[in-house]
Amino acid sequence: MTKEKIKYYLDFIPLIILTISAINLIWTVSTTDTIFSWQHIVGLIFLPINYFLLFKNHTVGVVALGVTLLIGMFSLLSFSPAISTTTFRIGKSEDSQIPIFYGQAIFLLWLFIHFIVSGRFYVGVLTKKYWQDLLLELKNK
Repeated sequence: MTKEKIKYYLDFIPLIILTISAINLIWTVSTTDTIFSWQHIVGLIFLPINYFLLFKNHTVGVVALGVTLLIGMFSLLSFSPAISTTTFRIGKSEDSQIPIFYGQAIFLLWLFIHFIVSGRFYVGVLTKKYWQDLLLELKNK
């Protein structure tokens, strides 16, 4: 197996992790008194879209998966039966504390894994040329 093929398959690791979490969510909802919230439904809608994009256009799919993880980090979607939003703050007294993170901490871990295995797709993401090339790639497919 070539190095490029291995990298291609590694890009699916975060999506597979999300899929396993979604299966766990569906199992928990079907076997307990837990109900779906709107964040769960949004997450379950995003999952097949990410699979479709990864197979249709790998570069766009990887970027869409990163956006999905970022959205999940800010609690706009979830794959966990118990949506737990955490706030980390720094400071001594409660009045002078500064929030440094607000969201679902598990998505921070998943985003970190995503950047490790697929970071090559984000080189130059803040440049105009990156987005022009990505749009050109979309037009050519």
